[in-house]
Amino acid sequence: MADTIDWESRWSPYDEETYRFALEAAHRDDVVIDIGAGDLRLALRMAPLVQRVYAVERNPAMLQRSQRWRTACDNLVVVCADALTWTLPSDVTLAVLLMRHCTRDHFAAYMQRLKRAGCWRLVTNARWKMGVEIIDLRCRRLYDPYRTGWYACHCGMVGFNAPDTDQITPETVSDVVDVAGCPHCTA
Repeated sequence: MADTIDWESRWSPYDEETYRFALEAAHRDDVVIDIGAGDLRLALRMAPLVQRVYAVERNPAMLQRSQRWRTACDNLVVVCADALTWTLPSDVTLAVLLMRHCTRDHFAAYMQRLKRAGCWRLVTNARWKMGVEIIDLRCRRLYDPYRTGWYACHCGMVGFNAPDTDQITPETVSDVVDVAGCPHCTA
């Protein structure tokens, strides 16, 4: 367990820009679930900005390292559980999943569970493994194999389509379309 704590202490914290991005995505009326909350550093900062924060962390040792959460905020609910199996609250509007180490299968499972729970938006770095994005979980745009450019699917797969190489432009290279139902989903 000590190795896990050392790994998480060293690699789980993100830079201030990443935290700021997540904090700016939160609105006063949001109910947030922070998946993989670790030592609660983001959840504690987010709680004063929103209605409620559910901080879900499966490693009890990480939660024990941050005792200040017990009295920090009335609207912070700390849960020691695996977010892939814990029953998600139905009032969540914003999810935060900052896990570079999240597998594509886990990402797809989180997406499905969050959508079923009625969550609207997801702040994450798990799909691209770099940078942070806000995903609209209500997106209904289907994958188009004839569209030139990047796609990012709700299953976690990302890719670039170039059915006609003459259609590749700086815009198609820089624009990403959020979709569902990519070839990986249907394979």
